[in-house]
Amino acid sequence: MPLLFAVGWLRDLVVLGASARWTLLLRLALVLALLIAAWLIRASGFSRRTVVFGILYTLVFSVAIAATTAIEPARLSLTHVAVMLMAVILLPFALSRLAATGIIAALALPMCGLLWHLGAPLALWGAYGLFFGAGCAIGLTQRAAHLGASADIFMHRQRLLERLHRDSLTGTANRDGWEARAELMRRTHQRAGTPLSVVYFDLDHFKSINDRYGHARGDALLQEVSTVMRAQLRKYDLLARIGGEEFVALLPDLDAAAATGVAERIRRAVAAIDTPASVTISAGVTQVRDGEPLETTTDRADAALLAAKRLGRDRVEQA
Repeated sequence: MPLLFAVGWLRDLVVLGASARWTLLLRLALVLALLIAAWLIRASGFSRRTVVFGILYTLVFSVAIAATTAIEPARLSLTHVAVMLMAVILLPFALSRLAATGIIAALALPMCGLLWHLGAPLALWGAYGLFFGAGCAIGLTQRAAHLGASADIFMHRQRLLERLHRDSLTGTANRDGWEARAELMRRTHQRAGTPLSVVYFDLDHFKSINDRYGHARGDALLQEVSTVMRAQLRKYDLLARIGGEEFVALLPDLDAAAATGVAERIRRAVAAIDTPASVTISAGVTQVRDGEPLETTTDRADAALLAAKRLGRDRVEQA
């Protein structure tokens, strides 16, 4: 930018002579305004303010072109090319319709004001409209391609995350999926002041089932158990397999008593699975307490699960 500034002003000095001092001031103001607008865009991140600052950036550039052309009307025949190029360059980066509309307006209005100020003939208005329309068409076409590619990348990333966060055997969330979603759910319910409960599950004597019937039968049993568990849970409950035969559920809007009732239904449903290997499940239930980290809650649920194991298995204990 400094090199372009110097070359542009030296050209003004040679062509305009004394009038170049006005273009110097305009160019200095333009550089300063563009730097400020660029800083605001970067500082705002991806927010509604980014749209406003992006339109402001375009408007500053367009007004500067119009102002320098008003000082040197001989450049009028070149201005429409600059405006067309600006449309081609800026519109592909407009992520919303509002941003695209704002950029088009910010480019068009100063140029219309310039043509009106100079009393341009109708033919020149037509030439400006033709070039500007072509620039907008190219820019919007590139924008559509850019947004399409961005959407494809986003969807690919979402599918990849889904695979990374899902247990391949049971279809439930895995440990990474649990950690990614559980803390977010805890914060949401803490802000809302609504109850949230954690239930730890563990299949009883699963190792002996594997040893007696084989790992293939053990895997099939895990799939059956996860299907039964999901059938007893709501769509927005979070169920994850966090170990070989260990599962954990996060139950929004349920206190410990209600969550215990859900765990009991799951225990009975698992015991009713028709399989050569008799299968039961133990569970530990607890409610998230205000202000405590989720790790503390899960430790308490795990302790309740261990208590259920010590007390004979095939039971639900609450902590």
